[in-house]
Amino acid sequence: MDRREFLKLGAMLSAAFGILNLPKPVIAALKKLDPKTIPKLIYLQGQSCSGCSVSLLQSGSPSPLTLITNYSQLAFHSDLSAVSGKKALDLIEKYISGKAGDYFLAVEGAIPEKMPEACIIGDKAFGQYIEAAAATMSGAIAVGTCASDGGIPAAEGNLTGAVSLREYYKKRSINKLVINLRGCSVHPDWVWQTIINMVKVGMPTLTDQGSPALFYSRKIHEQCPRYHDFQQEIFACKLGEAGCLFKLGCVGPDTAADCPNRWWNLSQNWCVAANAPCIGCAWPNFARKKDFPFYRISEQKNRPINRS
Repeated sequence: MDRREFLKLGAMLSAAFGILNLPKPVIAALKKLDPKTIPKLIYLQGQSCSGCSVSLLQSGSPSPLTLITNYSQLAFHSDLSAVSGKKALDLIEKYISGKAGDYFLAVEGAIPEKMPEACIIGDKAFGQYIEAAAATMSGAIAVGTCASDGGIPAAEGNLTGAVSLREYYKKRSINKLVINLRGCSVHPDWVWQTIINMVKVGMPTLTDQGSPALFYSRKIHEQCPRYHDFQQEIFACKLGEAGCLFKLGCVGPDTAADCPNRWWNLSQNWCVAANAPCIGCAWPNFARKKDFPFYRISEQKNRPINRS
């Protein structure tokens, strides 16, 4: 990489990180950038809607193509890979058996623990691949709320017994690194920047919930531009009105994410800016209980929410 390419890459990463000056460890890592040394990424999908995969393709700078070739070395993804059928199964097996060298496992979607046949890859249950990978992978990344906490597939009353990746490993006494990247769908920056950090810098600082502190250390409520309205008890009573959106169902006080500062769709908008309450998609308890209201008409007309 010549000086011109290095400066261009530094500018792109600065935009991606949303800061003017990159941390010294990142600069040092960039100087040593060598795609050949980057471990491969095997991306498997369980009980999911593929929404997180779609979101990952919305990255702006660096572009998705750059990210899946130069930084993550995406070796397999069921939606993006050209290989299919037996060749795809052989490729997955090659990595999981440890014959293809170092790799990170990325998991999108929950794991149907009580109904393994609900999610099959080839002739094997999804959970079998996940369990076998624990013996050979460098670490795992739970992409999205379903993989991190069970999400909608694990909602109260579901028949599949869906669980998160970390819970699936915990029940089997498997102690492996799992980084939770919550969001329904997940923000592309949260995934790609975590991968770049792990590969080129090292293990990111994690919160008590196992998520990178860089993105998930503060509640949306404290960063919200309508926080002043909350303090002044100026509440919107219907969608489109000015004021704090708490009484319309905003779960920002419970949800840790940097949406108010990062924004979505190439920094074009985010939920509250579009006059929609935060529904807590990055909250560990998102959609888990039957009485979880995505939108509350008013505090008086609904029973209290148990968020324990």
